[in-house]
Amino acid sequence: MKKIMIAAAKTAIEEYKDYIDAFKRLGAEPFLSLSEEELAEADALVLPGSRQDMNPKLWGEEDQGSNDINDELDSAQLTLMDLAMEKEMPVLGICRGMQFLNVYFGGTLIQDLPCAEAHKRREPELYHSVIHVQGTCMHGLFGENSFVNTRHHQGAGRIGSGLQVASFWNDGEDTVVEAVEMEENRGKVLGVQWHPEKMYLYGDKESRADGEKLLKAWLRKEEEL
Repeated sequence: MKKIMIAAAKTAIEEYKDYIDAFKRLGAEPFLSLSEEELAEADALVLPGSRQDMNPKLWGEEDQGSNDINDELDSAQLTLMDLAMEKEMPVLGICRGMQFLNVYFGGTLIQDLPCAEAHKRREPELYHSVIHVQGTCMHGLFGENSFVNTRHHQGAGRIGSGLQVASFWNDGEDTVVEAVEMEENRGKVLGVQWHPEKMYLYGDKESRADGEKLLKAWLRKEEEL
């Protein structure tokens, strides 16, 4: 059974319950931690979503619309990511986690998207179409298009070194990056702006299937090592 470390405080069980439930349902053994020592016990790392934005100083900007910055979380996840890369572990970034990956590899974030209203958290959950780039793992999984859930106000700006845009949203006026992946070993280090764990647990039949397909494909990367 694969041990999946979700990079979040152990006390935040309710906030990250959906991640835990989704990975358990897929036969993995997920656990919450920000401990370097406990990462050594894991087979893969998940950088989860959060309502706490990254500190813009990490890409050389002043705060211009970021919410509830948590420097301690940034620092802990940066350390974990260093160790995960040293160990060549599979890494999945979800929502804020995708943004984190982009910053980690030297990219930037747009602190408040001009089109943020089309992407913010909604009840019931908002879905929109994304375009998957040919040659990427996302295109291999879903073809040219698929529908994803969305709950964010920030997005990737300049893309980090060694990363490629795998999916994007476009309404004819604005474009938002929706997934990035490493150019080498596609799908092993992957970031998606949406929430596949929520799609898998709560979506309609098609959304559940798509969420499951993405999570299973990433989990298989650990088996290929």
